[in-house]
Amino acid sequence: MAVLRTLGVGFLMGLGIAGCAGMKPSAEQEAARADAQETIDQILNAPLESAEYGQAERCISTFQYDTMEILDDQHVLFKGRGDRMWLNQLRTRCIGLRPGSTPLIRLRDSQICDMDTFQGVDNMLGVWSRTSSTCSLGTFTPITPEQADAVRAALREARAR
Repeated sequence: MAVLRTLGVGFLMGLGIAGCAGMKPSAEQEAARADAQETIDQILNAPLESAEYGQAERCISTFQYDTMEILDDQHVLFKGRGDRMWLNQLRTRCIGLRPGSTPLIRLRDSQICDMDTFQGVDNMLGVWSRTSSTCSLGTFTPITPEQADAVRAALREARAR
């Protein structure tokens, strides 16, 4: 899915904020979320074998990644060339952000950084319709494709509960 980097302000103003005032999750949903987050924390704390992955980064160049995959309302996967991937855990849950949303980012320069913001927009039958609240990025943690698969599985399991 292509990443939209900019759209006109007027266009954004015309988008509805439907779905942003979601219902409070049940205790069971919150427990599933907590379990998934614990699993993700365990995955991220596992040492990487390759020295090329390194430590979490505050910024990555827009030339380093090709796509963004929204995993849920708090996790975004940045995919780069080869097996390069970064997991970004948003600073807070982003209401209305969901898998399949297209990220709309306003870049100031050729980097995307911790605390930069974006919104998720959806295209329904050729019409940009739904948006998320404004989402604030966290740090970029390098992960392997296997770790990315494990994170996806943990989040799928949490949604299935």
